[in-house]
Amino acid sequence: MDSILITDQEVGKFEQREDGVYMSIYSDTKDNFTYEDVRREIIRKGVVNGDFNAVRKVYEEATGEPQKIAEYFERYDTLKDKYISVSISDNEMEAYLSLGVPEGLAEITVNDVLYKLYEYGVEKGIDEKLIVKLLKAGQPVRNAVVAKGKNVVNGKDANIKILIDLDKSAKPVITDEGSVDFRNINLIKIVDKDQLLAVKEPVTEGEDGFAVTGRIVEARPGEDLLMPRGKNTYLSEDGLQLFSSLIGNVFLESEALTVENVYIVKGNVDFSTGNISYPGDVVINGDVKADFSVHAEGNIVVRGTVEAAELVSTNGSVEVKKGIIGTQQEKKAKIVAGNHVKALFIQEAVVSSGKDIEVGSYILNSSIHAERDVVAVRDRGMIASSNVFSGNCVRAKNIGSISDTKTQVKVGKIVKGDVEFKAKQLDEELEVFIEEEKQIRKRMEFLELLKKRLPQFPPEKEKELVVTIKKNKKLEKIREDIITEKKDFESKFTDQFGFERKIYVLQTLWPGVLVGVNDQVRKIDARQRRVVVVLDEDQIEMKRLIMKEATGGKSDIEEEDEEEEGKGE
Repeated sequence: MDSILITDQEVGKFEQREDGVYMSIYSDTKDNFTYEDVRREIIRKGVVNGDFNAVRKVYEEATGEPQKIAEYFERYDTLKDKYISVSISDNEMEAYLSLGVPEGLAEITVNDVLYKLYEYGVEKGIDEKLIVKLLKAGQPVRNAVVAKGKNVVNGKDANIKILIDLDKSAKPVITDEGSVDFRNINLIKIVDKDQLLAVKEPVTEGEDGFAVTGRIVEARPGEDLLMPRGKNTYLSEDGLQLFSSLIGNVFLESEALTVENVYIVKGNVDFSTGNISYPGDVVINGDVKADFSVHAEGNIVVRGTVEAAELVSTNGSVEVKKGIIGTQQEKKAKIVAGNHVKALFIQEAVVSSGKDIEVGSYILNSSIHAERDVVAVRDRGMIASSNVFSGNCVRAKNIGSISDTKTQVKVGKIVKGDVEFKAKQLDEELEVFIEEEKQIRKRMEFLELLKKRLPQFPPEKEKELVVTIKKNKKLEKIREDIITEKKDFESKFTDQFGFERKIYVLQTLWPGVLVGVNDQVRKIDARQRRVVVVLDEDQIEMKRLIMKEATGGKSDIEEEDEEEEGKGE
């Protein structure tokens, strides 16, 4: 009785009985090998006449009971050795067969050839169909390739494709006239919420190869890469796509794609940055130089100064740490905020806010418009040579000066006799938006023309066109609103906030200043000290100032003011 061994495991037995040859396969081992393994093991033992259909049946049933598979076993005839020759290539990837034509012997069978191949160590990649074809031809054969190994396929490394342009080099805009606009250089890379930023081609493990001898050639797995996931980004469920979780500026930080709704300028806004237009907050660590603009839908914070530049915050506030200073010529600084404006000082500027305007030192040679309060109560706290309008109240230490005859400070409803003043305020606001709208429209028309002329319009240009069209519509709406307001501003501002309008003067109100409360105006003809300007029975009156009321209950301002008064005495 012979054991059937496959990878050193006994999986069944052969048994020669008087009536034939029997074979059994153990049921508990069947899952560890295939029918081909059994067939190969039988031929390896030199059995060349087995009924392999019967062998397959025994394998498939695997009852463990002996079943007849042949009347007898015919062993390989070693006299055939001189007609069958096998060789293997040095790299073991091919096996060669040479055949002679036997004389006076039984014909050579496929099993004879397989026996010799197994004897020489050829285990895998055998082409039995070719062997059958060669034997049927009955012709001598020399070094026919009858077995081939499988080349190893190493795994592919993961590959990540960034779908957005991260090039931070300055790219000046070419205007419709063909000139180069160095102030618009498109440095900020804006992405939308849920925009696809990067895709990953996954790593593959590869496929093992094998030699004809059965030796396994292991594949080298590819190297994986981590998706460059940074702040405010998220991955798809399969981890192969990276998206932005908000609208903002995208950039590469520590090899990770990061999206911030706050755009930070490390230095000045100048030719190195170009004009800035951003859908979130903007923080500028330096200055905003003359003739440049910063437009944001959120807050704008400037840690330096603002020269004769333009700042527009659609829905947020503007804060300038070191003050706003335009030029004495026509180029004034222009500041527009949907909410508050705060600055150390304001000089040579046009400033408009949807809420409060607060300065730390002074307002000089400027036009100021605040829907609510205008506050200048710290340091010098001066308003001079300026037109100031507040929908609610004005608080300042000093209004006017010894030689000043140009200062106008008005609160509440627009004064009937001074339509010109409010019209000027609206004209200045309108000028800001008309100029921006003009630039946007020119860019939009250029992109539309480019789209018509190019056979394939780049996706990034298509996106820019969509954004530009939206922005143009938005600016058109703002412009129309300002024009409508200009036509009917008297009724628009009447009692808008429901507060008693007052002008608080913590120190000195100088002669020559024009003050107004709602419909009434009055020119100050004598120096006034610590007064509050109010409307009393349709007459402007000066009343004694209660300091805590004027400062909103801030005692530190009162103490500061008293110290300055003491020094003056």
